[in-house]
Amino acid sequence: HHGFPLRAIVPGWYAMASIKWLERIIVTNKPFNGYYQTLDYACWKRRGEIADLVPLSEIAIKAEIARPAQGEIISANSKVRIYGAAWTSDDEITKVEVSTDGGSVWSETKLIGAAKRNAWRLWEFDWKTPAKPGKQKLVARATDSQGRTQPIERDPDRGTYMINHLLPITVEVR
Repeated sequence: HHGFPLRAIVPGWYAMASIKWLERIIVTNKPFNGYYQTLDYACWKRRGEIADLVPLSEIAIKAEIARPAQGEIISANSKVRIYGAAWTSDDEITKVEVSTDGGSVWSETKLIGAAKRNAWRLWEFDWKTPAKPGKQKLVARATDSQGRTQPIERDPDRGTYMINHLLPITVEVR
């Protein structure tokens, strides 16, 4: 159903560029200025005092924690595997780091499998939980082969798109 029998895939770009139910292809030497490309799937790009609305294109670098889950209760003084995935646009993920204290101290994770352009990179980190009970803020960040790293804060000019800033999860150690 997702575009069968034909779908155009645009590697390294957000899914809205990968057209389902393709009916025709028009070759042009300039950008297409349709509603969705110029107004709906767009974000603000600032140059000093000037702001331009530009179409979304390349996927922004991002790492996500898959486990443990938000709000999960974890045993104190135990070994817990933190794992997830990271991705970027037309490059390779070269490093993923994890912080177990909300971003003060970072530790490099183990990357799983070979790096490939336009592909997720799985990662894992073995965490020795503290002996003292309490809430712990876990966060992951990725770096790619161009040296780009996830931003700490959300960019308000992106609206609800390109959400790639650091997104901590809180777990409870008991």
